[in-house]
Amino acid sequence: MPTLRVVGTVVALGLAACGGGDGAGTGPGGDPDPGGEVPPGEVVIGDNFFRPAQMTVVRTDGATTVTWRWTGGDQHNVTFDAGGPNSATQTSGTFARTFTDAGTFTYICTIHGRAVMSGRIEVQ
Repeated sequence: MPTLRVVGTVVALGLAACGGGDGAGTGPGGDPDPGGEVPPGEVVIGDNFFRPAQMTVVRTDGATTVTWRWTGGDQHNVTFDAGGPNSATQTSGTFARTFTDAGTFTYICTIHGRAVMSGRIEVQ
C-alpha cells in the first residue's frame, strides 16, 4: 500500500510541475498562471501552457488570423501537426498565422511536448 501512495504522489507532483497539459501551468517566474482574459483571436504562451488551449474562430471574408503572444521566460514554439507555417523558438514577441481553410489545426511546443504544451484551433 505505501508503494501506491508514493507512486500517486510522484505522478501528481509530475503533473503539477508540467501543468497537466490542460492549458494550465506556471507563469513567469514559476508563479501559478494567473488566468484572466485573453483577447479574441489570441493565445497566450507562458511557461508550460497555451491559454486558451482550445479555440474556435470564424473566417470572415474567407480568412481569420490567430496571434500567439509569449509571456513567460522560457523558450517555446508553436509547431503545427499538419505543417507550417510555424513559429520560431523564442522567449518573447508574437507569431501570427492566417487560416483560409476550415478545419481543426492541432499544435504543440516541440521543446516541452504534447503532454505538457498542446493546443487546437477550430476554424469554421
